[in-house]
Amino acid sequence: MPTFTVYQLVPHAPAASLVFHFGRQGIGLEETSETLASDSLFAALVVQAAVSERETAADGGPAWAAPFVEGNPPLRHSSLLPTIGGLPLLPRPLLPLRPATDAEVVAKQLKKLRYLSPQLFTAVCQGSSLPLQIIALQQGKVWISEAEARQLPPPWKPANGEPDAAWRARLRTTPLWQVDAIPRVTLDRRSAASAYYEVGRVLFAPGAGLSILVAFTDPTAQTRFERLLTLLGESGLGGKRTNGYGAFAWRRSELTLALPGPHRRAVLLSRYIPTREELALVRDERSTYQFVDVGGWLLAAGGVTARRKPVMMIAEGAVLAMVDRLPSGRVIDVRPDDTVLHPIYRSGLALAVGVPDEQTAAASGG
Repeated sequence: MPTFTVYQLVPHAPAASLVFHFGRQGIGLEETSETLASDSLFAALVVQAAVSERETAADGGPAWAAPFVEGNPPLRHSSLLPTIGGLPLLPRPLLPLRPATDAEVVAKQLKKLRYLSPQLFTAVCQGSSLPLQIIALQQGKVWISEAEARQLPPPWKPANGEPDAAWRARLRTTPLWQVDAIPRVTLDRRSAASAYYEVGRVLFAPGAGLSILVAFTDPTAQTRFERLLTLLGESGLGGKRTNGYGAFAWRRSELTLALPGPHRRAVLLSRYIPTREELALVRDERSTYQFVDVGGWLLAAGGVTARRKPVMMIAEGAVLAMVDRLPSGRVIDVRPDDTVLHPIYRSGLALAVGVPDEQTAAASGG
C-alpha cells in the first residue's frame, strides 16, 4: 500500500490564512487558480537550489536537479493539493463513480467535482461503492465522507450540541478557499497618469490550505528537499510576492492509501510527460486522460525574459495502463533555442498510485 510523506503548507504566525497568486496561462493578473501544478512546483524548487547552492551540473543547471534530469529522481512529488483540517485531498480519478443509492449526489454535481478525500479516492480506485453519507464542499468541487469530517479538528467537526443537520449545512456553505480580485493603481513616472487594474488572489480559510505528497526513493534526499521547501516558503510561492502573497511554513505527516496489489493501472497525482518507452501504455485502451498545454514566459539568470517552449502534459487524475511498474515520466528542457544559456526544466515525472484493473475490481465485488 502506498505511503506518502505529506507536507502541509501553513501560514507563518501571526497570520491565520494562506494567500497565493497562481496565475493562469494566457490570462491576466486578475485570474488565479487555487492550486499549483507539479511542474511549476518543481521549477520553483530548482530556482531555490540555483540561488542557494553553488554546485552546478554539467548542463549548467543546479546539481540538485541533475538526478531528476538523468532519470534517477531521489523523490517524486504531487501537485499542490487542497487540505482541510490537515486532511489532504486528492485529484478525482478519471474512473467511474459509484454513489450509494441514497447518497446525496446528483448528476450535475459530478461535473463540478475535482477533489476527493482519501477514503473516497480509495473507494473510487478500487471500484467500490461510495459511502452513504457524503458531504460536498466548495460548491461541489470537494467531496468528503462524513466519517472523515467528524475526525477533523475545529471548526470543521461538529460543535458541542450542534445538530447533525445544522453541522452538515454549515460545512456545505463554509468555503475552503475564496478567489477574489484586489484593486491596484499604477502611476506613469513621466505623466503621473494613473491606471487601474486588479490582481487575483486565492485566500484559504483558517484551518484549510495546500499540501504536497512526496514519495522518497532515497531517504537521504529528504533533508535537502525540506531545506529547499523552507527557503521557498520564505521567498514566496507563485506571483505577486512583493504584495505579501505566497509565504508559508510547513508541517509534516504521513498518508497511507489502502490500495494493495496487484495493479494493472495507475492514477496520477502529478502532471506527466511519458518517456518514449511509455507511449504504448498511454495509448492503451485502458488509459483515460486529459492533456494540458503548458507554455508561458520564463525569467532566466541575468534578467532575460523569453517564452518557454510549449509542451503537452497529461493532467492529474489520469488513469494509465501499466505492466510491472508505475509510470516514470521525464524532465525536459523548455528553454528557447540560443536565447537562454542555462536549462529551464519542466518536470513530467509521475507520482502515481497503482489501482486494480476493471476485471480485478469486478471480480472482487467492487
